[in-house]
Amino acid sequence: MHSSALRTVLAAGVASLVLLPLACRHDAEPGSDPAGPVLALLGAVPLDPVTGRAGEPSTVLVSGDRITGIEPARTATTPPGATTVDAAGLYLLPGLWDLHTHLALLDDHAPPLLVTQGVLGVRDLGAVPEEIEALRRRIESGVLLGPRVIRAGPTLNGAPNAPHHRVIETPEEARQAVKGLASAGFDLIKTHNATARDTFFALVAAAHDAGLPVAGHVPVTVTPIEACEAGLDSVEHIATLFEGTYLAGFDDQMAAFLAMPDWLAHEAPALADCFAAHGTLFDPTLRAYDLRAHWAAEHDDPAPEWRYLTAEQRRSWSEAQVSDVDRDEEVIRLRESLVDVGVDFVRLLAERGAPVGAGTDIAGPGLLPGYSLHDEVRLLGRALSPPRRCARSGPGAGRRPAAIRCRVGWWPARRRIWCSCAGTRSRTWRRSTRSTASCSGGSGWIEGSWIACWRGWHR
Repeated sequence: MHSSALRTVLAAGVASLVLLPLACRHDAEPGSDPAGPVLALLGAVPLDPVTGRAGEPSTVLVSGDRITGIEPARTATTPPGATTVDAAGLYLLPGLWDLHTHLALLDDHAPPLLVTQGVLGVRDLGAVPEEIEALRRRIESGVLLGPRVIRAGPTLNGAPNAPHHRVIETPEEARQAVKGLASAGFDLIKTHNATARDTFFALVAAAHDAGLPVAGHVPVTVTPIEACEAGLDSVEHIATLFEGTYLAGFDDQMAAFLAMPDWLAHEAPALADCFAAHGTLFDPTLRAYDLRAHWAAEHDDPAPEWRYLTAEQRRSWSEAQVSDVDRDEEVIRLRESLVDVGVDFVRLLAERGAPVGAGTDIAGPGLLPGYSLHDEVRLLGRALSPPRRCARSGPGAGRRPAAIRCRVGWWPARRRIWCSCAGTRSRTWRRSTRSTASCSGGSGWIEGSWIACWRGWHR
């Protein structure tokens, strides 16, 4: 979603209404006469997704599949016989979309739960075709309450990484796969990171020739800018920017993580410009990575909303593995840093007017349908807030919290000092002969072989 639409969602906060009667039926034909009883929402504050502005308290009339009137509450009249809902103090916003789901991998709890949380449309980015088609038919026929489903069908990939992946090894196989999916009526094409370089370029070209957009991971042998320039319409996950050509430039993952601030400063702006120029949608799925960072805590103390899962789903999630690595504080901080990079990159995209989407990757343990999209919007909202600035360190810098001692090391390859502080996130600083060092997220000073870090934000 664009920044104005994102602000609209954020403005709604927790107190919001979504037009649930529109959840499971297609819009009426233009010019048709809506039929059925009238629903009147009294006192709701409409939010305009174009301007991001809130209107005045209004009476909203709904008949059939159409909003038939929005009038200021102070002057509106309610039609005789209308069903009324007291919406005073609540906001009215368009139905939300989750742009990255795998509904066929979940049980029947997921589609209704999405609707109850205002998610009235989803992109399903990878499923066994027969399974997602069966699910979509049940929703459209009214057998199962659920959102509108835009589906990609099988994920086209160079390796069989999951049951719903269809292997394509050559450009010709890619063209034939796209032709078959287009003929079968699928809405878009999904690809993954094991797709060979030439096969990827052929797939994108064939999909566009067939009038289908392409969403997916950036293949590991393709740079993100190459994928953008080739026409990948929707780039999925923050990690896909780093799991291929970026990671290949380092000896180990620790070095790659610690170099991400340099990537943001020197490489990310050009990529953001490319996304803006080509209209490439970026769908970072930040909530999925935030949950990965804190999976051990979520597993040990599940969110109250787990009660809405079926007993079988709860049992499956409870039995999901939590490793010692998931509990390691240093690993948790490194995983958090990926979310921070995602937020900063989204901020760059917003500044350039590039489209940003809200998706969750729901299917895995802990990603609650509907609720996870709310979490994703909150994380994206951080990118639209003013970035936190560093406090100056050293004498005369003003009041500061007590220092926290941190592990520190010198990273010769990038000429950086790095530190990892208990309760904070890993940071890097440029080496300096001065006794102070500045960073993008906090401040610190050098004390022999230690860096003491503190949280001294300027708001």
